[in-house]
Amino acid sequence: MKHLFTITSILILAVTINAQSLSGPESIEYDAANNRYLVSNTSSGQILARSANGSLSVFKSGISPAPYGLEILGNRVYACCGGFIKGFNLQTGAQEFNLNLGGTFLNGITTDGLGNLFATDFSAKKIFRIKTNTNSFTTMASNLGQSPNGICYDQANNRLVFVNWGSNAPVKALSLVDSTVSTIATTTLQNCDGIVWNGLDTWYVTAWGGQKAVKFNANFSGGPTNVTTSLANPADIDYNENGDTLAIPNSSNNSLTFIGLPAIVNVNCNLLPLEVVENEISFGASVISLGDSVLRVPLLNSSGLGFAYPLARINVIGDLPAGMSFGTNQNDFNVFASAWNPDSIATAEFYFNVTEALPVNTPLNFEIEITNLTPSSADTCFFATQFTVNLNPDSPLNLHFAEREELRIYPNPSNDKIFISLPDGANFDYLDIIALDGRSVFTSTYTTETAIDIRFLERGIYTLRVWHNNTCLNRKIIKF
Repeated sequence: MKHLFTITSILILAVTINAQSLSGPESIEYDAANNRYLVSNTSSGQILARSANGSLSVFKSGISPAPYGLEILGNRVYACCGGFIKGFNLQTGAQEFNLNLGGTFLNGITTDGLGNLFATDFSAKKIFRIKTNTNSFTTMASNLGQSPNGICYDQANNRLVFVNWGSNAPVKALSLVDSTVSTIATTTLQNCDGIVWNGLDTWYVTAWGGQKAVKFNANFSGGPTNVTTSLANPADIDYNENGDTLAIPNSSNNSLTFIGLPAIVNVNCNLLPLEVVENEISFGASVISLGDSVLRVPLLNSSGLGFAYPLARINVIGDLPAGMSFGTNQNDFNVFASAWNPDSIATAEFYFNVTEALPVNTPLNFEIEITNLTPSSADTCFFATQFTVNLNPDSPLNLHFAEREELRIYPNPSNDKIFISLPDGANFDYLDIIALDGRSVFTSTYTTETAIDIRFLERGIYTLRVWHNNTCLNRKIIKF
């Protein structure tokens, strides 16, 4: 239930320090790891870095075609450059990615945090999906009625939300399930450029018509409300959750505007009260594309209030075990229920990838936060207690979903056949092969079969699951 102050109480700061270095600023991206902003400087073919004290420096120069939209994914910042997507190392600035999409004018860019980028082609009226791990792309939408501009990933609804150029510019969505395009808000806005989600309850949009930034509520009902009308061709924006700040580049007067927003009200979850059902926390397998393993945390709403679309996130204490990584961004809040009613239990799920065998009795310690708690007096709450789950309990009654030494698959990688070996020549009960998008692409109940022909698979990484003695054995396989 985060609210904006009235416009008179919002801190608005137009940055003109080192303004001579800003030349056609088009996109701004907050780099949390380095506590700085990166700005695409289109007129000079540069990406600039703005430090916490406001000073500007050159992060990368000599970029051609000139950079427009920026998006950070992993240890790189990716830029829309003409018809190319280019990626630069956040520490060194070295170019590490260069993919020609054959685009006309790539402009807006976003990510799902899972290795996928999504870019708008302003002139060709298309939206592309870029897979950074395979250096490949597909066209997700074409022949769009208006020129798509800024774009933002909407995790809660598994879609992309994008704004458009022109009069009465609508806000539209592209489903990541079936690639259908729909209008989610009709507006009287003109020439919309940027869009960003604050991670909680508000969308922000910039429009050249009226030189303004506006806000929409979470479901775009009720129309936009002005945030500020003192901009100068505001372009592709970003929201800094660490500082509750809306960052806006002004492309026509070479300045940056930062709008300070009120901080989130954060309380102890037990004061609401909300509870974690500790004895039912579990870790197991997942077959959806957010990760191959999932941590499930049941949450009890004992507050007497009902919450719509609550979100949760975990903060791991210490390092993850070797070979284990987040399937989704650690710092992202994830919707865990459409309606969390009083006295009901809803389960929050957090996805991981596991590429090495987890030792028996491996603990994972973590903290939990919950947000979107309207109509309580808090926006976000935290549990002061640390919670622990055993990632690989040493019990025959548990399903062990990590790699196990007793399951051998060879050769791996392979381009034709793989062979499966269980201890003492034992048979398996069932097996299947799962693609990265969660599809089962092969199943077998022939329990004595030890050779699997994988020539039909496309090149890539898959998960092989073998059931044996009440145990599910997971292994990564690679088809090349």
